[in-house]
Amino acid sequence: MVAQICAVIIFVLMFALIISDKIERHIVTLVCAAVTLIVVFGICLKSSSTVLETLNVANIFTRDFWYTAGESGESSSGINWSTIIFIAGMMIMVEGMAKAGFFRWLCLSIAKIVKYKVMPILIGRL
Repeated sequence: MVAQICAVIIFVLMFALIISDKIERHIVTLVCAAVTLIVVFGICLKSSSTVLETLNVANIFTRDFWYTAGESGESSSGINWSTIIFIAGMMIMVEGMAKAGFFRWLCLSIAKIVKYKVMPILIGRL
């Protein structure tokens, strides 16, 4: 019970620090994750095996993690690293697209379509 209360307190503190935007979000997240590992797992639960079970790092080094032929069986123990890697890849891709100017081009293209094709139709209906 104490471990759960500590985890909730750390989460609320992390959320408040992210909202306040005084410290970089990635720093807040990494520090709170380390504090969670130390306080919740190390001090409250006193179990290093629980840390390894939750991090689920051994799962990354299995063949089934990288290649599953049509199987939808998911294990629900620990961190789902395939989701974390997928989201990280999406973030990297979006950041690259933003630096290349894709979103600015997309917004300008949509604005041109609205101005020259949609607006005359809407004005004609009035």
